[in-house]
Amino acid sequence: MKQLKLNLTYFKVLETIKQLNDDHFYPLNQGVYKILVGSQDEETVRFSYISTYGSLTSFTSKKVCRYTLMLFRYGYLSKVFDPSSKKLYFQLTEKGLDSVSDFKKNHRVSLKKKNRKVSPSIVKID
Repeated sequence: MKQLKLNLTYFKVLETIKQLNDDHFYPLNQGVYKILVGSQDEETVRFSYISTYGSLTSFTSKKVCRYTLMLFRYGYLSKVFDPSSKKLYFQLTEKGLDSVSDFKKNHRVSLKKKNRKVSPSIVKID
Protein backbone atom coordinates (compact mmCIF):
# COMPACT_ATOMS: atom_id res chain seq x y z
CA MET A 1 0.00 0.00 0.00
CA LYS A 2 1.23 3.47 -0.88
CA GLN A 3 2.17 5.80 1.93
CA LEU A 4 0.81 9.35 2.05
CA LYS A 5 3.61 11.90 2.29
CA LEU A 6 2.57 14.50 4.81
CA ASN A 7 3.23 18.13 3.99
CA LEU A 8 2.53 21.22 6.07
CA THR A 9 -1.10 21.45 4.93
CA TYR A 10 -1.85 17.85 5.90
CA PHE A 11 -0.18 18.57 9.22
CA LYS A 12 -2.40 21.64 9.78
CA VAL A 13 -5.54 19.60 9.12
CA LEU A 14 -4.37 16.85 11.49
CA GLU A 15 -3.30 19.36 14.15
CA THR A 16 -6.69 21.09 13.97
CA ILE A 17 -8.55 17.82 14.47
CA LYS A 18 -6.12 16.75 17.22
CA GLN A 19 -6.64 19.91 19.23
CA LEU A 20 -10.41 19.63 18.86
CA ASN A 21 -10.34 15.94 19.85
CA ASP A 22 -8.19 16.77 22.89
CA ASP A 23 -11.07 18.96 24.12
CA HIS A 24 -13.65 16.27 23.20
CA PHE A 25 -14.92 18.08 20.09
CA TYR A 26 -15.30 16.23 16.81
CA PRO A 27 -15.58 18.18 13.54
CA LEU A 28 -17.13 17.70 10.14
CA ASN A 29 -15.31 18.89 7.01
CA GLN A 30 -17.05 22.25 7.34
CA GLY A 31 -15.80 22.66 10.90
CA VAL A 32 -12.19 21.98 9.93
CA TYR A 33 -12.54 24.41 7.02
CA LYS A 34 -14.02 27.18 9.19
CA ILE A 35 -11.19 26.91 11.71
CA LEU A 36 -8.43 26.84 9.09
CA VAL A 37 -9.75 29.95 7.30
CA GLY A 38 -10.48 31.74 10.58
CA SER A 39 -14.23 32.07 10.24
CA GLN A 40 -15.70 34.59 12.66
CA ASP A 41 -19.12 32.98 13.11
CA GLU A 42 -20.55 32.13 16.52
CA GLU A 43 -19.80 28.41 16.18
CA THR A 44 -16.10 28.67 15.40
CA VAL A 45 -14.94 31.90 17.04
CA ARG A 46 -14.71 30.06 20.37
CA PHE A 47 -12.02 27.85 18.81
CA SER A 48 -9.74 30.77 17.97
CA TYR A 49 -7.28 29.43 20.59
CA ILE A 50 -6.39 26.56 18.24
CA SER A 51 -2.92 27.10 16.81
CA THR A 52 -4.08 26.57 13.20
CA TYR A 53 -7.02 28.99 13.42
CA GLY A 54 -6.85 31.30 10.41
CA SER A 55 -3.66 29.77 9.01
CA LEU A 56 -5.06 28.77 5.58
CA THR A 57 -7.19 31.75 4.59
CA SER A 58 -6.91 31.14 0.85
CA PHE A 59 -8.33 27.61 0.94
CA THR A 60 -11.78 26.63 -0.27
CA SER A 61 -14.01 24.16 1.53
CA LYS A 62 -13.63 21.77 -1.42
CA LYS A 63 -9.85 21.76 -1.02
CA VAL A 64 -10.03 21.08 2.72
CA CYS A 65 -12.51 18.29 2.00
CA ARG A 66 -9.98 16.65 -0.35
CA TYR A 67 -7.31 16.79 2.36
CA THR A 68 -9.56 15.22 5.00
CA LEU A 69 -10.69 12.55 2.53
CA MET A 70 -7.10 11.55 1.77
CA LEU A 71 -6.21 11.48 5.46
CA PHE A 72 -9.25 9.28 6.09
CA ARG A 73 -8.40 6.92 3.21
CA TYR A 74 -4.83 6.45 4.43
CA GLY A 75 -5.88 5.75 8.02
CA TYR A 76 -4.86 8.98 9.73
CA LEU A 77 -8.48 9.77 10.57
CA SER A 78 -11.46 7.68 11.57
CA LYS A 79 -15.07 8.62 12.04
CA VAL A 80 -17.12 8.57 15.21
CA PHE A 81 -20.94 8.51 15.20
CA ASP A 82 -22.97 11.08 17.12
CA PRO A 83 -26.40 9.63 17.94
CA SER A 84 -28.03 13.03 18.55
CA SER A 85 -27.21 14.47 15.11
CA LYS A 86 -26.95 11.06 13.39
CA LYS A 87 -23.73 12.12 11.61
CA LEU A 88 -20.15 10.85 11.44
CA TYR A 89 -17.43 13.17 12.75
CA PHE A 90 -13.64 13.05 12.43
CA GLN A 91 -11.39 11.57 15.08
CA LEU A 92 -7.61 11.13 14.93
CA THR A 93 -6.33 7.54 14.87
CA GLU A 94 -3.14 6.32 16.54
CA LYS A 95 -1.42 6.63 13.17
CA GLY A 96 -2.60 10.24 12.96
CA LEU A 97 -1.39 11.05 16.47
CA ASP A 98 2.02 9.51 15.76
CA SER A 99 2.28 11.41 12.49
CA VAL A 100 1.54 14.74 14.16
CA SER A 101 4.25 14.22 16.77
CA ASP A 102 6.75 12.91 14.19
CA PHE A 103 6.08 15.87 11.90
CA LYS A 104 6.71 18.29 14.78
CA LYS A 105 9.99 16.53 15.62
CA ASN A 106 11.29 16.48 12.05
CA HIS A 107 10.13 19.89 10.83
CA ARG A 108 10.32 23.40 12.10
CA VAL A 109 6.66 24.34 12.17
CA SER A 110 5.54 27.93 12.20
CA LEU A 111 1.78 28.33 12.31
CA LYS A 112 1.41 31.98 11.40
CA LYS A 113 -2.09 33.30 11.44
CA LYS A 114 -2.91 35.18 8.28
CA ASN A 115 -5.10 38.25 8.40
CA ARG A 116 -8.08 38.17 6.12
CA LYS A 117 -8.47 41.32 4.11
CA VAL A 118 -12.12 42.14 4.47
CA SER A 119 -13.37 45.18 2.68
CA PRO A 120 -16.76 46.53 3.65
CA SER A 121 -19.61 45.78 1.29
CA ILE A 122 -21.49 48.97 2.20
CA VAL A 123 -19.85 52.28 3.01
CA LYS A 124 -21.08 55.81 3.53
CA ILE A 125 -19.26 58.42 1.52
CA ASP A 126 -19.95 62.08 2.31
